[in-house]
Amino acid sequence: MDNLRPKLVSKSGAILDVVLTVIFFVWMTGILKKHVPWVEEGETAVLVGAAACSLCLSGVFWMALSLFRVTLADQIIQRTATRSPNER
Repeated sequence: MDNLRPKLVSKSGAILDVVLTVIFFVWMTGILKKHVPWVEEGETAVLVGAAACSLCLSGVFWMALSLFRVTLADQIIQRTATRSPNER
């Protein structure tokens, strides 16, 4: 019976999540470069520090985005399943 239920995660949705996460990573790395206190060590150290912090934030962003997409898809599926035939 569960095989007939639509999937909550689609291939296009997963690809969109990854693309948005990469964009978020690049954006956060640019923002965080200004806040890394290793200026004396050089530009490479600043970039590594910003990228390391941005990696953690991007992981949280990816999880939140994925969980939001799954929850939204599940609510839409439940809403369409509970409607009476006259409302469709």
